[in-house]
Amino acid sequence: MTPKLSYLRGLVWAVILFLLPLPLIQALALGLPSIYAGEAFAIQLGSIAYVWWLAAVYLATRPRWLDRLIGLPSLYLIHGLLSLLALVLAYFHKTQTSSFGWIKRTGNWAFDLFVALMAYSLIFLAGWLTSRSRLLTRLKRQLERVFHHELSIWLHRLNLVALALVFVHVQLIGYVTSITSYIWLFNGYTIVVVGAYLYQKITHVWRLPAAKLTAKRKLAPNFYEFTLQLRRPHQLAVRPGDYLFVNFPHHDGLKELHPFSVVNAVTADGQIVLAIRGDGDFTRQIQTLAVGATARLEGGYGRFAPTIQENAHDRLVLIAGGSGVVPMMAIIAAFPTKPITLYYTAHTAAALIYADELRQLAQQRPQLTVHLRVGRFPVATTVAQAVAPHTTYLLSGPRPLGHAWMQALFQQHVAANKVYYEEFTW
Repeated sequence: MTPKLSYLRGLVWAVILFLLPLPLIQALALGLPSIYAGEAFAIQLGSIAYVWWLAAVYLATRPRWLDRLIGLPSLYLIHGLLSLLALVLAYFHKTQTSSFGWIKRTGNWAFDLFVALMAYSLIFLAGWLTSRSRLLTRLKRQLERVFHHELSIWLHRLNLVALALVFVHVQLIGYVTSITSYIWLFNGYTIVVVGAYLYQKITHVWRLPAAKLTAKRKLAPNFYEFTLQLRRPHQLAVRPGDYLFVNFPHHDGLKELHPFSVVNAVTADGQIVLAIRGDGDFTRQIQTLAVGATARLEGGYGRFAPTIQENAHDRLVLIAGGSGVVPMMAIIAAFPTKPITLYYTAHTAAALIYADELRQLAQQRPQLTVHLRVGRFPVATTVAQAVAPHTTYLLSGPRPLGHAWMQALFQQHVAANKVYYEEFTW
């Protein structure tokens, strides 16, 4: 991660952890009756937890401005860790305060629901965690046979029910609602976040750009290419290396948005090409779609294009593993005159999708050098040969590949702002 990205991500953390809860902390501190002084700290923890949960809900709407700032993988990491931290605070709030009747019931129901959903989400929706554990990865693959993508998304939305229970829980506490400044802030934060969430959902139903599936072809076993034609090309801005969220609203099992990288450099004609490997229930079912199916698209997302723009005069070294070559294809297509070197590896020769197209492009374009390999490159040796001044390094692929190359690049004293790895941990 570049120093700029580290700084920006740290700034986002600081705003959420400290700045957002501060007005409510102050209002509660000034207005809480002295009779509750012994529980004041625990009450404050519950208030902070609620603000953090609201922030997590807002992050779940995938705000585009934050994606371009720190990247969606970082955003999802913050979303997951923030929810965990809020749960820890909620535990101390629950155990260190006393309540009765519906105040206690709504609080307990919310806490229990948050705990259950957190345990579920850590397996099925926290790619930033499962990608770091082989045991969790295997468990996820086994359980996905029952808990498919759409079910996981709908279960995750039960967090909104838990949040509503917390909202009711607070509204029932007379000594809190009597603090006018606090309750105005509390309700205001809630209205803003719920409004942003509802706006996103309404947009997904009525305003997402529509596209028609015009072609599909098999690239390799369990790997298909899909060509989509936007009905109104001007509605979607896709930059080289971006990915989109795609669904097929008229097909069961494919109605929830799923992220996929774009193969081509999207132009004014509005044609979008996706290459999708059947790794889960959604990606396997999509292979059965017939030409003519209607898709909805959201995006684009990703930080490859901003990184290239920030280092506009550099040559590019692209490192890709497996399906990680997909965004690299778009970058190669978008910059025909820029010096580019691609290192592309896969476990088998069949898994080297677009190998023939890349060889042909390398013959046609003297500025393009392509290295294809079955199995791993000798990373240290390869990096020593690839390092050069005025070069930006973009990485895409499995986590072990990304981190091995990054470590080798930094050992060769490549500046952090010249390296970007887009880690697709969904």
